[in-house]
Amino acid sequence: MKYYNFYRENNNFTDILNDVNVKKHVDTKIHWYQHLVIGMAAKDNDKTFSYITLMYGEDMVSELSKDYTPVAGVDYMPMKDKNKYTKVQR
Repeated sequence: MKYYNFYRENNNFTDILNDVNVKKHVDTKIHWYQHLVIGMAAKDNDKTFSYITLMYGEDMVSELSKDYTPVAGVDYMPMKDKNKYTKVQR
């Protein structure tokens, strides 16, 4: 299953949902305020995926929420405590 996320401020997705080329391939539709997610089977829909990207690519968003994971060296400095590590004799 491949999912596409759309965002529009006017909350009007009727052109996507009523498009004949998209409508017959969509398996899942999830709609909430200013967002639409459609899901399609990944099998034999390569032409439809390209069509959606070309027609509605400006409304597509890659992530629904921002990743707030801290980055070492940017958001914090890792502690380098040499006592935590033991020297291995070979």
